[in-house]
Amino acid sequence: MLPDIYHYLDYRQFLMDVFCWLKFTGKLKSLRDFARLADSSSPNFLQRVKDRKVSISPAEVTKLARALHLPVRKRLYFEALVCFDLAKSHEEKEWWFLQLLHAREYSGVKQLDAAQYSYFADWYVPVVRELLTHPDYTGEPAWIAKRIIPAVPTPKVVKAIRLLRALGMVHIDAATRRFAQTEKSVRTPSEVASLAVARYHRDTIGLARAALDTIPSDKRDIRSVTLGVSAADYAVLKDRMESFWKELLAYGTRQDRVEKVFQVNMQLFPMSKD
Repeated sequence: MLPDIYHYLDYRQFLMDVFCWLKFTGKLKSLRDFARLADSSSPNFLQRVKDRKVSISPAEVTKLARALHLPVRKRLYFEALVCFDLAKSHEEKEWWFLQLLHAREYSGVKQLDAAQYSYFADWYVPVVRELLTHPDYTGEPAWIAKRIIPAVPTPKVVKAIRLLRALGMVHIDAATRRFAQTEKSVRTPSEVASLAVARYHRDTIGLARAALDTIPSDKRDIRSVTLGVSAADYAVLKDRMESFWKELLAYGTRQDRVEKVFQVNMQLFPMSKD
């Protein structure tokens, strides 16, 4: 069967798979034949699209959708895929991504992309995951909601717990009947992860800014420094930060008694051009 477009978040990969299917079924013989479907004058049109040297135009989307006999909803999804690929800002890209998720849900396609996106994009989900293993956790989501800073409504905590269980990030221990964390990591397509992680960083940096006004200075440690370094020393600086980050993650992994949850942000970005 023709590859189902609802299973794709990259229209370029979809077109490559479509070409392979058309060639396998004997409906096409070459890349030149595929270019004719899109009414493109370039015989290696598909290869250039695959290599991201060109982007497909609205007219070519229409031509291909008609040639592939895509129903209206799938044609609209195809157009949204192209817009998602072309979006420049994170906000615009996120908007198109949510349109794609909505269309997938309507189509009945069951995938974890939406759940994975929520895990990365909603800053409080990792906090809920930590508090679930707190020794004083009563089993009531409201207990967690009261302890998160800034406050998160109980319904969102309930939703976060369901999400964590669906992703296999937590489970109920058979012996203790309490929540325990698993070592399972969340794996999702890079275009989804980069989009969600960018939002996560924006949110947590915003929380750090708010903490300057809402958290007493003796209960937080926020610092900033501006450095002038050589190109070679920049690489050394990144390596030292990466080493500290790994040490910090290893330190957190060794903790077997969670009593309080902290957020650690670390940013390094240029303040001048090369």
